[in-house]
Amino acid sequence: MLKKRYRLKTKERLKPEYSFVTPFYLLKVRKTENLVSRFAFIVSKKIDKRATVRNRIKRQTRHCIEEILGNIKPGFDMLFVMKKNSMNKKTQELCQDLKMELKKRDFLYD
Repeated sequence: MLKKRYRLKTKERLKPEYSFVTPFYLLKVRKTENLVSRFAFIVSKKIDKRATVRNRIKRQTRHCIEEILGNIKPGFDMLFVMKKNSMNKKTQELCQDLKMELKKRDFLYD
């Protein structure tokens, strides 16, 4: 579970400056003045009607973020809108894709 200071609140509107599309998710990013980066995850009912499946996808993605949290540059709000392709993927595959994408977009320290 991400600590509260790393979570993006649901009441806040995210007007993204950048949007990136990958096979597993859509990433919306906004630059902020905060000292930490914050994250939110959305898994629509269009992906699967069962809450257990949607929650599993969120847990997998959240786990990936927790692993690399120390390497993520501060001052970003990131919203992950998960796609149907992420449903059948293992955590390792999601983490690898997430790390690669964040590194490519220069959100990670080297």
